[in-house]
Amino acid sequence: MKKKNHTHVTDVLFTLSLFCLFTACAFLVILIGIQVYKTTVSDLEDNYSSKTALSYVTEKLRQHDFAGGVSVTSLEGETALVLADDAEGETYLTYIYPYENALFELSAKEGAAVSRDMGQEILQVQDFSITDKGNGFFELSASDTHEKNLTFLFHLRSEVRQSDT
Repeated sequence: MKKKNHTHVTDVLFTLSLFCLFTACAFLVILIGIQVYKTTVSDLEDNYSSKTALSYVTEKLRQHDFAGGVSVTSLEGETALVLADDAEGETYLTYIYPYENALFELSAKEGAAVSRDMGQEILQVQDFSITDKGNGFFELSASDTHEKNLTFLFHLRSEVRQSDT
């Protein structure tokens, strides 16, 4: 006797609908993952420039936290942080300042003529500012691309010198 395989239409439809449901769920999970990834990358990019700029300047301030190591000056009408280093009896000044939506750094021998366009771009940052609050306090602030402002207050343990360069 031969056995006949009878396939019911409901078995085929159930299998097909189960496959379609699985495909739709997999597609939905992929879409959710893409959105989470985009949001994460966007947040990281926004925070990278502003937080990195503030961290960079803070570390430079810590490195130069000795008497006469830090001063604030005006460089072509903009506030610039000046860090002094002595090398073989010569004094070299490092200027850190905002210029064209970026943070710039310029090192020159003391007394040399400097301008903002002579510096090297460190990284892109929006609305970076350095404010001397007095008594060794500095307020550093920067904005990310969504105009979220980050502010950091730093205090030097040493004396701050005022410069008129």
